[in-house]
Amino acid sequence: MQLALGIDIGGTSTKLALVDPSGNIVARAFFSTVERRDEDDFFHHLFETIEELLNGGEEIKGIGAGAPSANERQGTIENAANLPFSPKVEFGKTLYQRFGIPVHLVKDSNASTLGEWHFGAAKGMENFMLLTLGTGLGCGIVADGRLLGGEFGHGGEAGHVCVQPGGRACGCGRQGCLETYVSATGLKRTVFEIMANSMFDSPLRSISFEAMTARNIFEAASSGDILAKKSFEQTGEVLGLALADMAAWFEPAAVILSGGLATAGDLLFQPTIESLERHALAFHKGKIKVLPSALGENDAALLGAAALVWNSSGTW
Repeated sequence: MQLALGIDIGGTSTKLALVDPSGNIVARAFFSTVERRDEDDFFHHLFETIEELLNGGEEIKGIGAGAPSANERQGTIENAANLPFSPKVEFGKTLYQRFGIPVHLVKDSNASTLGEWHFGAAKGMENFMLLTLGTGLGCGIVADGRLLGGEFGHGGEAGHVCVQPGGRACGCGRQGCLETYVSATGLKRTVFEIMANSMFDSPLRSISFEAMTARNIFEAASSGDILAKKSFEQTGEVLGLALADMAAWFEPAAVILSGGLATAGDLLFQPTIESLERHALAFHKGKIKVLPSALGENDAALLGAAALVWNSSGTW
């Protein structure tokens, strides 16, 4: 049986898996990304790990990879802030030259989107979007049965839609971007704003910004802490309004929330859905679902990368 090799490249670690056409993971491996000196060191470890995975003599149909700052049209990784790479890395061409099998590359959020589409919560849907709520906010969009790529391969950057002109500074250089309010980091910023403008007693007041995590805020909110609960309510309000606006653009059947912040469950989902319903156009009310990911947090991008192999063709 032929298998696909899926690769999920992250700033901390790079994960690999051999995947069958049904989305079953046959074997896994990983190595540290953050410890690599440069792209040559990275490719050395990547090649070594792939060869170890293929020791059993499996027949590989192709390689699919998800990576931050991926140029999907060119097969390159460009200006990746959290990877030890030069400004432009010929990822697809380098792997093809080494292994001689088709290589496919998408940005990391699109890999997760493909995973949910083919094997998870969005299976069978023609129109949906996935938001990955982690340190930042990643997004993938499927419209009319096609993954949105955009003219230059960078479409679907919902994290950098402006929701508050002149608002919070964002790493992209703009102000008021959605991810500065709706992400693990955005949630922390909201907590500190509420602290500065209220007298709510909270154990969170004893934690510095650098030490605080979304987990701290979740645990406090789960214990009934008013300050922490209000931070989730404000986050959900901003997210729901943004989703109502996005629904006006392409009318998704569902929005899937994944990533660490989405594991807060009803603390995030309830205010988000309430805000979406309040702000949605009349003909969208009650129709757009907000769903949790149906895949493990570490598996969606791997399965989506592998799905590229089963559902497309082409090499660099």
